[in-house]
Amino acid sequence: MRNVYNKGPFRGFEWGKIPPYLKKYGNKKWRKTGKSVIAEEINEKVRFLKSGKKRRKLIWVKITSEINGRATSGYRSFYSEKSFKSSVSRAHVTRYFIMDKTKRKKR
Repeated sequence: MRNVYNKGPFRGFEWGKIPPYLKKYGNKKWRKTGKSVIAEEINEKVRFLKSGKKRRKLIWVKITSEINGRATSGYRSFYSEKSFKSSVSRAHVTRYFIMDKTKRKKR
């Protein structure tokens, strides 16, 4: 993939290619079609398989904490159970409620 520009049909100063006085137009043409040329070359050399990874399910939680007699609550989402447990086990957390977002109707 290296040096594609210098090996292509757009280079100047060579017999059968672009004459020196038209090199400016060759550069213009290269900028228009260069990306597709590089993409085709990559596709020939390497076959990329799409990985079928699924997104993890989020754990939605309402956490209530109480500091100096004042209770505050907020919604948080976690990707892993480990991070959820460490967040719930911190100081001042009085209660938590795991929410089931899968049964919610979409509008």
